[in-house]
Amino acid sequence: MQEKNNASFVLGIISIIVAFIFPLISIIFGVFGLGSAILNQKESGLDYTTEIMLSIVGIVLSVIFCLVFISQLSGIN
Repeated sequence: MQEKNNASFVLGIISIIVAFIFPLISIIFGVFGLGSAILNQKESGLDYTTEIMLSIVGIVLSVIFCLVFISQLSGIN
């Protein structure tokens, strides 16, 4: 029985947590987590849906927080 690689899971979780503090760094974690999950799923044939969703949520949150931060800097309400 094959065991799942946890790196993509950890990167997805870190991406969500860091999105609230450093959104640009969170995008990097999310992209690496997404790439790792997709690569592991293709290689092993196991289901990495949770890891893919966590990474996507982290990327979306970080994009939203980046847009909020930019709008606050530019004075757009």
